[in-house]
Amino acid sequence: MFKLRHGTCPRLLRHWAEGVRDAGKAPRSSVQDGGRHGGTSNLSGTLLIDISEQTATTQGGMSEGAGQQDQSEPQRGEAFRIETVLHSGDQLRRGDAGAADSSAVDGEVGSREQEGGPLPAASEHHQEQRGSVVTLESVSACAGDGPESYGETSEGTASSKLERTDSAVHKSSECSEPGGLDQRQAETSQGQEMSGPSESSGEPPAGGPEESKERSRDSKHVTAAWETLVRWGRFWRNLHKGDVTDALTRTSKICVFGGGSFGTAMAVMLARNKASLDVVMLVRDPQLVASINSNHLNTRYMPNHPLPPNVRATTDPAEAIEGAQYAIHAVPVQQSAAFLKSIALLIPASLPIVSVSKGLEVSTLETMAELIPRALGRKGHPVAVLSGPSFSVELMDKKPTGLVAASRDPELARACQQLLASKYLRINTTRDVLGVEMAGALKNVLAIAAGIVEGMGLGNNCMAALVAQGCAEIRWLAEKMGAKPATLAGLSGTGDIMLTCFVSLSRNRSVGVRLGSGEKLDDILASMSQVAEGVATAGAVIALARKYRVSMPVLTAVARILENELTPKKAVLELMSLPQVEEV
Repeated sequence: MFKLRHGTCPRLLRHWAEGVRDAGKAPRSSVQDGGRHGGTSNLSGTLLIDISEQTATTQGGMSEGAGQQDQSEPQRGEAFRIETVLHSGDQLRRGDAGAADSSAVDGEVGSREQEGGPLPAASEHHQEQRGSVVTLESVSACAGDGPESYGETSEGTASSKLERTDSAVHKSSECSEPGGLDQRQAETSQGQEMSGPSESSGEPPAGGPEESKERSRDSKHVTAAWETLVRWGRFWRNLHKGDVTDALTRTSKICVFGGGSFGTAMAVMLARNKASLDVVMLVRDPQLVASINSNHLNTRYMPNHPLPPNVRATTDPAEAIEGAQYAIHAVPVQQSAAFLKSIALLIPASLPIVSVSKGLEVSTLETMAELIPRALGRKGHPVAVLSGPSFSVELMDKKPTGLVAASRDPELARACQQLLASKYLRINTTRDVLGVEMAGALKNVLAIAAGIVEGMGLGNNCMAALVAQGCAEIRWLAEKMGAKPATLAGLSGTGDIMLTCFVSLSRNRSVGVRLGSGEKLDDILASMSQVAEGVATAGAVIALARKYRVSMPVLTAVARILENELTPKKAVLELMSLPQVEEV
């Protein structure tokens, strides 16, 4: 069992078939698929692929020749059935013939009606001839170094099962050797059972012969699994190489609102991905503009990291926005509404805005996905948010990083992925905008609490207990508001919490450390050159907790400390004195 993603399943099948054909010198393949997924209806259906020497693909189903092969003779081609279940409300289109309504119930092929009519008898033949399962690994093994698999991070996924349905399966030419795939698998299995200790271990077996054979089999399985994963990545890259529909390929200009450390990092990520891309940073300080344009340095926030030559800066909003196809919003949350209102007339209604700002606006309790359309006066303005465990300096240093792009429009989330992803930056996508934003906002408050524990020297046990309790409180509130548990457990949730709470580069954690050490909040904030969003967000979090009737002891204590209503030591004593309760 493996997963195929919505939108490009038919292309995957074509490339699979071509990879197998090239490896085994098989004849030209034809794939009976149905174009791209689209629409809104759920689908569970059956796709047919025919890899045979003489195949005529018809709108109604599989070719006649493929359906009437002589079962007693070895055949150069054979048919496969792919049973798909789409989980995200997608519809399969069969070329220009329109939508196909298909079903696969309890492992059996159901009826299929299309504009071209029902499937011919070939489908019944394949319903009866249920053969062995061909897994992703076995297909990859046949294809050698060619295209082997497919993957894309998207919420709309399809669980697929690739089954052989031709009785000539044992004599297929796919693996270009007598006996075909099943015989090769049988021989491999037999060889594994007869094999001794692994030669690569370099150590004598610790146990008897049975233990050695078991260890050898495990080693081979691990190696096979890793090689399959590598082939999958290679195939994915080859599949989309030079894709003209890629957002990066068709984009010539992007503007970045804000010249802070993370806005600068985003500009650099984009500029590195495409040398001809015009990346324009909109900043307030003319001196910073001069430094970026003349010396290619952000001397205020990134003085040790040269900027690519295709990154430039301006103080003129019209110059930055004109001709831009995407905008990255990196302005602090509490200043975002006023900033966007000031340039609303210059922003086209079609310009997608990708927010990297984390937090809640205190006065309205809004997330950035809610704030941006309101500030622009356009309810349906296209918005995405980008979040996850990431320090700007490590992005600049090309350290491996993972982020999540969230949008209610999956195409916009995918565009963010295509624009920013690189060899050292992975971008997952999701439609759970609320989950990503709430996790990104609440973790800043929790990071202040973690810093207080560190500043007071309360030890690792206390740190672990506090962060675990804080994670539970974030989950309680976010789920009550409608966030998905999987989002809160992922990169933008648990991943971001771990980074912000445990690493000294975190501004919010640094505020907590200094509070725990006895410094005053006003002095701490006055000495900082950048904003710690958790300070302002704490009050908004408590307001949301009251609104949704969620108990949040740790985050409430942080808010009271920030309001100077409670000392860190008193807060710890009060939290430890709460009633002993059952784990929730």
